[in-house]
Amino acid sequence: MVRRRKRGRGTAQPRVDDLFYGNPPLEPGQDDPAPAAGDADPDLDTSPPGTGPGEVLDPPEEAVSGDPEKPESEKADAAPGDAEAGDSEDGHGVVGPLAGGEEHSYAARADRGTPEQAEEARRLTRRGRFGTAGRWARAAGIAALAAALVYGAGSGRVGTLDLADALDRQGPTPAGTDRPAGLAVLDDSTLGCVGPGLVGLDDPSVPEPEQGASVAAGSAPTEALPEGVASEAGGAVSLGGVPDGATAEANQRGEVLTLAVEGSRWVRGAAEGTLAAGFAATQLGYSFEEQQWGMATAACGMARDDLWLVAGGAEAGRVERLILANPTGNPITVTAEVLGAAGPVSVVGGTGIVVPPAGRQVVLLDALAPGEERPVVHVTTTGGPVVAALGDRWLEGTIDRGAEVTTPAASPATSLVIPAVPAPRPDTADTASVRVAVPGAETGVVQLRALTADGPVRLEQGVTTVEPGAVADIDVADLPAGTQGIEVTADTPVVAAAQVQRRDEAGGTGDLAWIPAVTPSSGLQGAPLATSVDGAIAGSLNITSLQGARIAVVTVVDGTVTTTELAVPAASTRTVELAKQTESVWLHPLEGTVSAGVISTLEHDLGLQIAGLPLPTAPVTREVRAIAPWLP
Repeated sequence: MVRRRKRGRGTAQPRVDDLFYGNPPLEPGQDDPAPAAGDADPDLDTSPPGTGPGEVLDPPEEAVSGDPEKPESEKADAAPGDAEAGDSEDGHGVVGPLAGGEEHSYAARADRGTPEQAEEARRLTRRGRFGTAGRWARAAGIAALAAALVYGAGSGRVGTLDLADALDRQGPTPAGTDRPAGLAVLDDSTLGCVGPGLVGLDDPSVPEPEQGASVAAGSAPTEALPEGVASEAGGAVSLGGVPDGATAEANQRGEVLTLAVEGSRWVRGAAEGTLAAGFAATQLGYSFEEQQWGMATAACGMARDDLWLVAGGAEAGRVERLILANPTGNPITVTAEVLGAAGPVSVVGGTGIVVPPAGRQVVLLDALAPGEERPVVHVTTTGGPVVAALGDRWLEGTIDRGAEVTTPAASPATSLVIPAVPAPRPDTADTASVRVAVPGAETGVVQLRALTADGPVRLEQGVTTVEPGAVADIDVADLPAGTQGIEVTADTPVVAAAQVQRRDEAGGTGDLAWIPAVTPSSGLQGAPLATSVDGAIAGSLNITSLQGARIAVVTVVDGTVTTTELAVPAASTRTVELAKQTESVWLHPLEGTVSAGVISTLEHDLGLQIAGLPLPTAPVTREVRAIAPWLP
């Protein structure tokens, strides 16, 4: 027998479990019910665990209300073993007899004594049943709440968790704002620009040219911001070369800040206060000198710990550089894996690449995957995130074939958009292709279609099968004239980018551009555009939408802000020619999602230089985790 001593209570003195479990209070002057005859000690609970008063399980219905259809003789003939079993047919507990023939169940006592005592016993039975059910329900609610709190603390995706709502209680609501719950306007933002693409190798035996780049940064003008985002003064934007480079600052929304950087430095861009919302930056580099000829543009981005880079090839004289910048104050270890034409490449020295604090590390891709004709690089880190890009330089003998610095493509997905792909010009040696990698363990069936001003257009090589871990280059030379978007769909997640080559003659000087795939967005997109001093660089903005969209296009030229509303039909692309010396361009989707890119061109006697820039997102808000107060 299990002996459990219970604390007594006086008249009208509530127990703690009465308060927590919602049991009804005792009436004034009412004491605990006296135990039935046979209960030796009112303070001694001799019932089996889990079946004492207040813990009574659901008894059979006939134990509470009797069975009018069953004769008393049948009740008397019930097998004693059935009563002692403790389980009814429907699974409810039935409390067994105590010594002396008495039963400790309040339900059993309902059949004995005066009518008033029977009614009191039934009331206590119901109270015990409801107390048990309430405890189970509250235990389940608390467990669910704990799981939600743990998930919210780690996922980064939970906005607001209201404890009163989770416990199904009425509670006060936090003070409302004009912004959605779980979102706050950014008050700080940091970006990294990798700097020149041809310098920075930690190998004195490899000659490197002098090369520089120009960085442009700034916050979106007020006209481009979503409604409800404050645009008053009180922030700052800064650029700084790292290490020990020049710096520049600005404190006006819409103002474009520029900074020149040379050699192996990279640039850190930062915005704080009200200028953090809609902060973005880009870099530009171009040269007309032999063995450096070409133009490259790249968006400056946030540091990441998992990213994909698509560029390069095995042609003679083609060299790719993996550029890594560490914006943190501690060393970061990088692992670089490479997928190739025949599948995953056995990488030499791809693990343990250490980027020092605030440092820049450049690694030759040929040292990781020698001779790979279709490299796709997967970068992961430990110890912190990095800013990364892939520099692609092609010098065929003494003939310049072009240069590009390309930023990360969208993470593997089954639906992607390459927003701005120029079609080959007639009567030239131009080319256009799409590189697709399948990182997973299943073969991918990849479909491509061009999204033009007149709607979707099928391509000659619109369907391609790519083996697991392999990479395919798909010719899209039959793109309709102009600059088009390309939709990439697959039955397994893929990584993709388009390569464009501009060459007037097959044996002549040329240039190349990489346009990585992006994920369509309904948020603010845009950036200041680094450009040439003489305004010789021309640009076109290309906007693609899969489901159709209505957007506001905001441009800044010589300090003048112009806003144009534009509709993009489903599965279509719209092209907007940008005025020379355009300082910045921004897209504010009013309805739907879009993907956009800027194609820059520069005419020269030796040929046409070209560069592709997917328009980056310019975050305005950030997710926050909040717990609404709950008062019982």
